[in-house]
Amino acid sequence: MTEALPHVLFLCTENACRSQMAEAWLRHLGEGRIRVSSAGVRPGVINPSTLVAMDEVGVSTDGQRSKDVSGVDVDTITHVVTVCDRAEEQCPVFPGEVVRIHWSVPDPAAMVKEFPSLVNDGFRAVRDNLRDRVSLLVMQFQRGEIPNAGNR
Repeated sequence: MTEALPHVLFLCTENACRSQMAEAWLRHLGEGRIRVSSAGVRPGVINPSTLVAMDEVGVSTDGQRSKDVSGVDVDTITHVVTVCDRAEEQCPVFPGEVVRIHWSVPDPAAMVKEFPSLVNDGFRAVRDNLRDRVSLLVMQFQRGEIPNAGNR
């Protein structure tokens, strides 16, 4: 019997930046060994600076779009990673056993509103922060340090 691939959902408020970057990083670094999706509790539109920041490091965001949790196959989710505090507070309940992880990652769009000259630097900093977090997550999966809830 083959064990199903883990399915990680990155959840953010608008699914406009952090969850999109995390999805792209896991797709890139996970090399097909982990299914990945992203969604928002109040989805908006992907921030263009998100796409630019990921393109700068050669990580594809092709096919990604901002979506609500209802746009994801929630029955196969094994892990939910909330990437902002608001999403953690509003995280819906998922069917079955789901491992929940929370990363408090600053919103680069909010940083830009406060410091307009930081548009690229803010998005780059969040991109690099998420690269490091996702790299560690991939290593933890490989070592069996993160349980695969439900083995659906």
